[in-house]
Amino acid sequence: MDASLAGERVAGALLTGLYFAGAVIAVLYLRTPADVTLFWPAAGIGYAAVLRYGLKQAPTIAIAQLLLHLFVVPVPSTFLLYSVASNSVATVLACAYVHYSRKQLQFRINDGLLLLRGGLLLGAISAAIGTVGMLQGDMIPTGDLPRVYLQWLLGDLLGITAVTPSLLFLFNINRRNTTHLMPPEGGRRERGMWALLMLLALLAAFYIGREGSMYPLALASLPLALLLWSAARYPPIFTACATMGVTVFLALMLGLGAGGFQRPETLQDTTLMMGALVVHSVIPMLLVASYQERFNVMAALHHRATRDPLTGLLNRDAFEEQARAALGEGGETLTLLYTDLDHFKLVNDSASHVAGDEMIRGVAALVSAEFHDTALIARTGGDEFAVLARLDAAGANARGRRLLAAIEAMRVAWQGQNLGTTASIGLTTSQPPHMAFDELLSKTDAACFEAKELGGNGLFATEQDAEGIHVRTRLMHSAMAAREALDQRRVELWCQPIVDLRSPGMQQTHFEVLMRWRDADGNLRSPAELIAAAERYRLGPRLDRYVCGEVLGWLEAHPEAAAKVEQCSINLGAATLTDEDFSDYFANRLRRSTLHPEQFCLEITETSVVRDMTRTRHFIGRMRDLGCRFALDDFGTGFCSFGYLRDLDVDYLKIDGSFVRDLDHSSLSEAVVRSITEIAHLLGKRAVGEQAETELQLQHLRALGVDYAQGYVFQRPQPIEAFFGLPEKT
Repeated sequence: MDASLAGERVAGALLTGLYFAGAVIAVLYLRTPADVTLFWPAAGIGYAAVLRYGLKQAPTIAIAQLLLHLFVVPVPSTFLLYSVASNSVATVLACAYVHYSRKQLQFRINDGLLLLRGGLLLGAISAAIGTVGMLQGDMIPTGDLPRVYLQWLLGDLLGITAVTPSLLFLFNINRRNTTHLMPPEGGRRERGMWALLMLLALLAAFYIGREGSMYPLALASLPLALLLWSAARYPPIFTACATMGVTVFLALMLGLGAGGFQRPETLQDTTLMMGALVVHSVIPMLLVASYQERFNVMAALHHRATRDPLTGLLNRDAFEEQARAALGEGGETLTLLYTDLDHFKLVNDSASHVAGDEMIRGVAALVSAEFHDTALIARTGGDEFAVLARLDAAGANARGRRLLAAIEAMRVAWQGQNLGTTASIGLTTSQPPHMAFDELLSKTDAACFEAKELGGNGLFATEQDAEGIHVRTRLMHSAMAAREALDQRRVELWCQPIVDLRSPGMQQTHFEVLMRWRDADGNLRSPAELIAAAERYRLGPRLDRYVCGEVLGWLEAHPEAAAKVEQCSINLGAATLTDEDFSDYFANRLRRSTLHPEQFCLEITETSVVRDMTRTRHFIGRMRDLGCRFALDDFGTGFCSFGYLRDLDVDYLKIDGSFVRDLDHSSLSEAVVRSITEIAHLLGKRAVGEQAETELQLQHLRALGVDYAQGYVFQRPQPIEAFFGLPEKT
């Protein structure tokens, strides 16, 4: 407590000194004690200090102001109280307004405009109190009241726009909760050249003014141009400090009449000069805030595209991409470890999925702690982790066994229980030139399965029994649940409406076909397992062929239902887009059907598109020639390159549901949804918000211009018979 109090006292003393120094600079503008300074940087210093450290630092403003009048600028006693109150009270009220409007400030345009509004409020209040005090102290005549008020307000505002941004950056530089800032693009040499050019521009303005030129202000555009360059190339703190330095320099030259410049004498000249300086100090910061917002959105999209949201590790697609690159480079020994938790389903069933998530996070931390310095680490499935390490077989084996021991010893406290688990690890080492990633993964996956078959809580390397691994791989492919479900026709069609937010119609006119399947006991199961198995073992085209055939067959058998359909959306997997047999099948099936191709919309995902862009474009072109529509599903979670959208002929962008669900409380999600919607409209496409669950989310979607929405707020998925109001089949 004593150390904290001492720290606050030191901070208070430093802030008092800083405010006092800013006030002393402003004194240079004064000709008489009754004059009003054209530039009051102390206002920006006090504003930043109270915003950052809270109201407890407000007394430093009053103390510094008293010191100024006692030792530097004596004033009438009747004015002293007004002078102190004008600065301290106005700062407190302005900061209270900012904190009431936004609890936590971030570096973005909206928050910058909020600070600017607070600065205007500060200047207006301070000017009102100060001018009343000057009248009471007989320092100005009543007729000068408008001039003094406006000059006081602009002086405070210029001090705020010039000084506050840079001080807020400096005050927050060591805080961990600040927004991640853009990495610098320009190197030291470029920044050195920038500083030299800025110095030359300012010296040129000073020299030309001294020579008596009538147009020295023509050079004022050069510092602004250089500041815009800084906003585009350098970190925000660099631009903020540069803007402060340039604005202070120009304000001193213009306000003091230095370098041949004439000090403004009339109210009109003063207003024009100070207004120009305010704009000069605001524009670079607005630009750099705009760049920062775009950087934050793209960084968030990239993070979602490459990271598992639960653990923060690489996701499967990003891991596969980076692993292929590492194997392609060659040059060193690499070992792939595949970790699968044993009987993890029991944790979810006996406790809850929340408890299971806690355990997954704990295991992820253990994997990261063991391999972080030598490997690519990913969560590739519900309870599966992959590690590609720059280790030989012996080193990877030793670390793998340490990891198994750590997982076995780990406990997750949950509602009075201590939950534990074990894991099985498969391991394959590859020497340069490396085998293909698919082959390496297949061997390692089979080794992991072998470790499970041997009782779990163990590590199995492919070198231990290469022939056994080969046999195990064949057995795994022959026993897949997806193949069995397809063979026994246990896949069912379910539907969910897609609603036009501007003119909602019948729910049966526009909908998406979803899948459900039943296990051998007749229990209804989620499609996630079936789809994952199909993708993993290359059964995607067969599964999609089955679904498309079932949809067409059902609608053909129910013409009264088919007549209501304007758009029926069907999902296609990544492998299907590059399968020529499926393309031929679906084209021929549509030609034989009584249904119109325009009634069907094929949904594909971002990640499936980027795997083979050429074949995907060929497939889309062929289906569009028939009349089919296309939608890009789960947009925002894949590789998120907006550039390829110009060459991808789709009709709809379906915004991933994770963004829609966060609209109520996440400004980042709002920015992402807005960006995707604007890009969709710019390219002549429609935006669809997925997984809308509440009316408030619908209001947000409408306000952001999203065209369609889909989710529980309208209807949960239903069997196709119930969706069209027909008796369900038994």
